[in-house]
Amino acid sequence: METVSFTRQLSVAENVDVLVVGAGPAGIGAAVCAARNGARTLVFDQNGCVGGQATTGLVGPFMTCYDAQNKKMVIRGIFEEVVARMKTLGGAVDPADVEAEEPFSGFYKIGHAHVGPFDHECFKLVCTQMLAESGAKLLLHTQFIDVLQENGRITGVVAANKSGLFLFRKVIDCSGDADVAARSGVKFELGRVEDGNMQPATLFFRVGNVDTPRLKAHIREHRDEIRPFYGPFSWLIREKAAEWGDVPRGEVCLFESPAAGEYRLNVTRILDVDGTNAEDLTRAELEGLRQAHQVFGFLKKYAPGFENAHFLDTAATIGIRETRHVDGLYRLTVDDVRACRVPDDSIAVMATNMDTHNKNDPGGTYYTLENGPFFGVPYRCLIPRGISNLLVAGRSISADAMAGSAIRMIPCCLVFGQAAGTAAAMAASGACDPSRVDAQALRSLLLQQGAYLGQ
Repeated sequence: METVSFTRQLSVAENVDVLVVGAGPAGIGAAVCAARNGARTLVFDQNGCVGGQATTGLVGPFMTCYDAQNKKMVIRGIFEEVVARMKTLGGAVDPADVEAEEPFSGFYKIGHAHVGPFDHECFKLVCTQMLAESGAKLLLHTQFIDVLQENGRITGVVAANKSGLFLFRKVIDCSGDADVAARSGVKFELGRVEDGNMQPATLFFRVGNVDTPRLKAHIREHRDEIRPFYGPFSWLIREKAAEWGDVPRGEVCLFESPAAGEYRLNVTRILDVDGTNAEDLTRAELEGLRQAHQVFGFLKKYAPGFENAHFLDTAATIGIRETRHVDGLYRLTVDDVRACRVPDDSIAVMATNMDTHNKNDPGGTYYTLENGPFFGVPYRCLIPRGISNLLVAGRSISADAMAGSAIRMIPCCLVFGQAAGTAAAMAASGACDPSRVDAQALRSLLLQQGAYLGQ
């Protein structure tokens, strides 16, 4: 492909202490908390709304925010605040009220108690309101382009929109794919280190007018056929395999929304997609659309409760579970998660399960915690090696592929953003780099802001 060089006048954006690239869940947490802690904050996103996968991706529900024994809520802070505000608007169900084997929990037996059903439009509204109230400036329809750097420091971030090209001086990378870090030369692993394999992509879709009582009765009749970590309808897929076709999934993952009879379906599975490659993303969008309508046709024909259901919509963008894992000052490992380690500099604790959607298993590969109530994520996982004034928040923090499968959920990303935004504000007020922020002082401030750190 030919490279075309051109020169444009860059408008330099002054009066910004903290720039947040990406307004998905991590970016929302980062921008709100940076601004609340006194930093002049700007967040931009390439989409026309905030929320990322939680809005344009239709991803939901919020995966569990409880400990491994389903006794205590451990992902709190800004996530808990978002849920509370959505509840007052009727756009979310309290995770405390959701048990296993219910429509809200996808009829899963294990690993999905205390998930949080929510309406994506309500999430969009509440998060937009919180950004405005915090004082953070929001800029939509704005694309990250490149970075300027010198002596291991980012000296500028170039972004583009309809108004032209802009130069920003400070940055937290909440792009999801660690785009800023990668452009800065930070080392990373793309997918699984041994072979580069990345988790499959999924295009979520929504269905309305499902007869939930009829659906529940049918699933209860087949309860013994549901594998412990997976969803229902494996019996229909086996019986009608020819009509299920080539969708590489052995069960149906469906969750009822706060609106009765409305379900989000996480069923489509597109293999061998590199979410950092535009051609792969295009292929995934088209294949996801095909699979979504194929799955819906199957359910409408064979699944009790779907006889009068209607197709509402597909997500506006493909759901990507995994791309880059940056090389940080600490690398969260599968052993850390399994051993339920909580390092001294943990900025969040969680018991989200390792869920890889292994392409060699039509159900996936799923691991729950057995050796403790939760594991901790160190602040060092948010600090990439080689660039002193950059933080990374979201699913691309420093972790191996298996550990990364446990920390990519929306509640996790929100609290990673909270930690990153708070740390960036501390760095700005102290005139130091984020890598120099005292982790214990950060933890103290996070506790004051409602975080739970295992204390």
